[in-house]
Amino acid sequence: MDKNNLLNKKDNRILQLADVMQNVMAECKNPLNNIYTISSGVLLNSEIGLSDEDTYINTLKTINENIKNIINSINYFDIFLLDKEEVKTFNINNVLQNAISIHNQSLKKYKISIETDYLCNSNYSGYENELTQIFTYTLSTLINILKKKQKSESIIIKTRTNQNNTKITIRVTTGNINEFPLDLGLSISKKIIEEHYKGEIIIENERFEFDGKKYQGMKFVIIINNSVVI
Repeated sequence: MDKNNLLNKKDNRILQLADVMQNVMAECKNPLNNIYTISSGVLLNSEIGLSDEDTYINTLKTINENIKNIINSINYFDIFLLDKEEVKTFNINNVLQNAISIHNQSLKKYKISIETDYLCNSNYSGYENELTQIFTYTLSTLINILKKKQKSESIIIKTRTNQNNTKITIRVTTGNINEFPLDLGLSISKKIIEEHYKGEIIIENERFEFDGKKYQGMKFVIIINNSVVI
């Protein structure tokens, strides 16, 4: 690799790190604010004699849940920092679930439900942490779109496979492709899928039916060539 290519690679890595750090900070901010608010309230009530054992127990449970969310977000950043050239064997469904867990706090806050339908159990050999980044980026972007809506919405995730390809389809029950940002995250995701997995990313508006109701929303589709399946 020549000097210019090496510098470009490092510059891209710095931009990726900045983007991920922003996401991790956003995911940690709400739990930290919750911990501060709850603990401050308990301390104040204790000073004026209004706290009891049940209050302490419920407070500790809530704090514990918020700390778990922070740990999940930090763990994602740890994954990102791993050597992305390390090839691992992994399961797509597990990677998706890890990405979902990172966003649990935001999903709960904005009353967005997640529905999953996994029918792909194949193992893959590739860059697991990069796929984690793609799924996390996609969910983060879709949550940012849905949180602006006036009612509760859903994200529906399906995995399907055939002889040639594996398809991960992420649908939202409202929204338009014009709301999906053409940003660095999308550019990086597209590059990874095309170069490392010989696949493609498709974003489309779509009318679909889910749970007996009709929706006008959009879908984010990731197609992976099964030549990487082991």
